[in-house]
Amino acid sequence: MARTPRERHDPVDLQHAEVVLAGTQELLPVLRAAAVRAGVDATRMRVVGVDDLPDPTDHAEAELAVIAIRRPGDDPAFHRAQDAAERIEPLMAPNAVRIVVTVSGATRLAPKLERTLTTEVLHQMGAAAAPFGFRRPFRNLRKRLGLAALQTAGVRVFRITIGH
Repeated sequence: MARTPRERHDPVDLQHAEVVLAGTQELLPVLRAAAVRAGVDATRMRVVGVDDLPDPTDHAEAELAVIAIRRPGDDPAFHRAQDAAERIEPLMAPNAVRIVVTVSGATRLAPKLERTLTTEVLHQMGAAAAPFGFRRPFRNLRKRLGLAALQTAGVRVFRITIGH
C-alpha cells in the first residue's frame, strides 16, 4: 500500500544529514563504524545508548535514526526498539527515517556481516525515500543473498514510523 505524499521521506544525504545512532552498548561501536563506512559525517553523528535517556532540553532535527538492539533469548526486541525510538523522538525531524536492527543474542557481527548490514540499512533508506510505495529500489540477487545471510545469522532490519 502506498503512503500518502506527506508521509514520504526525502532521500537522506548522508554527508550532510544529522544522524542519531541508538543501541545497546555492545552494538554502538559497530553502528558507528558502519555509519562512517556508509559516508555519514562523524561530526553530524549523535550516539545514544538505549538505556541512557537523552537530555529533555536537547532538541535536534536528525533526518535518520538507526536503532540496534541485541535480543537475548525470547526478549521482544521490537518493543525495546519502539521504546528507544520514542525516547530519541526529541532529537528527530518530523518525517525522519527510523531503521531498526535487531541482533540475536548468539550472533557475533563479523566484518563481512557488518558490511552486509550496512548495505541493507542503505537499501531501507532508499526504500523509505521511494516516491511511490510500489516503486521500491530494486534488490538484485546479491542483495537478496545478503539479506538471507543476515536473517540466517539472526539479524533483522526493518523501518518503523512514529505517528504524528
